[in-house]
Amino acid sequence: MAEIIENPNTTPDPENTEVTLQDVKDISATLEQALEESGEGESADVTRSIMALLSMPDDQFDMMAPGVLEAYARSVNNPNDRITLVQALNATGYTADDLTDSIVEITETIDKLELPVAKRDFLKQLIGTLSNAINETEGISKRYISVPVELCHEEAKIPQYAHTSDSGVDVYALEDITVHPGQTILVPTGIKVALPPGYELQVRPKSGRALKTKLRVANTPGTIDSGYRDEIKVIIENVEPPIRDITIDDEGKVTSVLYGSDYFIGKGEKFCQLVLSEVPKIAFYRVDNIAEVDDIDRGGGFGSTGIK
Repeated sequence: MAEIIENPNTTPDPENTEVTLQDVKDISATLEQALEESGEGESADVTRSIMALLSMPDDQFDMMAPGVLEAYARSVNNPNDRITLVQALNATGYTADDLTDSIVEITETIDKLELPVAKRDFLKQLIGTLSNAINETEGISKRYISVPVELCHEEAKIPQYAHTSDSGVDVYALEDITVHPGQTILVPTGIKVALPPGYELQVRPKSGRALKTKLRVANTPGTIDSGYRDEIKVIIENVEPPIRDITIDDEGKVTSVLYGSDYFIGKGEKFCQLVLSEVPKIAFYRVDNIAEVDDIDRGGGFGSTGIK
């Protein structure tokens, strides 16, 4: 948020503002403590920006505050940043409920300060945005697996969640790619990962692309084993045939040919997704008759139950 407020004087002058210097210090310290407890790593920048904003005359503040709130909301609602924030929160043993209790106390403190109503409302909206982001994210998953990632291409991007509730992270194309009808290609991602033992990454198609095009992840789901350390590459297939239809006249001559379509993946476009999955190991043991293990035998297979 610091870059949004272009004010070189971050120390408020109590003679030229309705907010006293002590007021600003008190509320900034309180907010900084809440941000530190929640795992936010840039609390110093945030509080300096708050001090600069609150030191402005009311007319300037009224112009700047909405943009600051919007930018802050974008930053704390980025799905990947929210997950990192909650992960840090859980690591300290500090829960979202603890943070909510703290924010209630902070809100009561704000109401007691000698601040204009607009500035008090601004501060309450600021901390409310942080509280909502953490509360909405904390319950989604209690387990976060840290995975080292190496960008082995200058254009590569770290896979990202589009929403905090998503199962898969989106993978981005390194360059423009054209896949011809019937063609199968190996698409590099520019990333290497080091999965912990007991986990795999499954490579899956994006549902929208699968619906609207004939592009497929050929070995869906592809598997990236925990011991694999080379660049992740995805097998993409255009399942449309090179020739879709041929028209022949009564004399047996070809009058028209309908060819299959090329499909295009743009640079930076999401073209597949990765899902982290836990992989238990199988311990087979031999028996003489599998029917004696239990009394479950649904029978049949390969369409034995019909299609209706």
